[in-house]
Amino acid sequence: MANAWKWVAAWWCVVLCSCATSAPHVPPVPPEGATPVGPFLPAARALFAGCTPVPDSATSRVYQCGDSTVWLVERKAVPAERVLTLARARLVERLGERVVVAEGALPLADRSWPAARFAVCDAEGGGAEASTPCRAGGYLVSVAGPLGRQRELGCVAKNNAQPAVARCLELFEYLAAKGSPEGELLDEQAMLLPPRLPWRSLAVPEKCQPSESTSRAGRIRCDDASFVWSVYRPARTEVTVRWRDQGVSELRAALPGAGPVKEVACMLEQQPARCLRFTAPTSRGPLVVWAGATHWDDRAVFAACSFLESEEPAFPAVCNGAFSVP
Repeated sequence: MANAWKWVAAWWCVVLCSCATSAPHVPPVPPEGATPVGPFLPAARALFAGCTPVPDSATSRVYQCGDSTVWLVERKAVPAERVLTLARARLVERLGERVVVAEGALPLADRSWPAARFAVCDAEGGGAEASTPCRAGGYLVSVAGPLGRQRELGCVAKNNAQPAVARCLELFEYLAAKGSPEGELLDEQAMLLPPRLPWRSLAVPEKCQPSESTSRAGRIRCDDASFVWSVYRPARTEVTVRWRDQGVSELRAALPGAGPVKEVACMLEQQPARCLRFTAPTSRGPLVVWAGATHWDDRAVFAACSFLESEEPAFPAVCNGAFSVP
């Protein structure tokens, strides 16, 4: 998602040189065959139907699947026994100190792996069937991956409901055995640099970093703004509208207190479009989110840009000129 910006040659030299060591080149995965909400491999499409992949970082993904949210982190040079410690810290950061964790093991991919079951309840003994319900529950797992890596798997099931927990375990089985359902190596050195849409390159402003970059999807993150995009083919109008609406719904769900969505006329990639706009509260003031989808030849692109309200009406540099108001 975006318009033409020139690269700062010296900055990219630093990035590209730092990525030029040891790891073999991994070609970007083509966009053909992507589902309306995410570019999953054929073997993973049925299982991950209804899930939206969110690029958490260059080495991790979050999959939002209705009442179940699953994450995958590929860790290098991290001892297996430390993975659960890191996963637990991530969990506490997101859900607070009231998380109750019980360590154990979980059978996945024909082996038993170190795991932990957790719940966040209003009072001890709460559960999906109890009078004092839990607001979340799930599992953390440490699995050995290829090339000496460790896979950190985690899931959060809304209300600790059994169907949502079961969905987590179903997805865990695939992630433990095969890793990313998008078929991409989660590694900084596997990213497509510079990031690009099929028709042009994108710029990474100073103090911003790409956290995903393939030929199908990407995300550039800054301290107070971010830009995400994804591409699929073939482009079909009814699918594109549904894809846009679901993408915005997932974005709002991830931002507590988000306000109502307004549909406004906009230009996306210089094409007339209908954008969806909403705001969400943050400690630094309202966050504004613009999202839209449009067609470019036989492809469809979904894009979203978020930034602090003080920057309106001008879109920040990280948006790469993708959005404008007619």
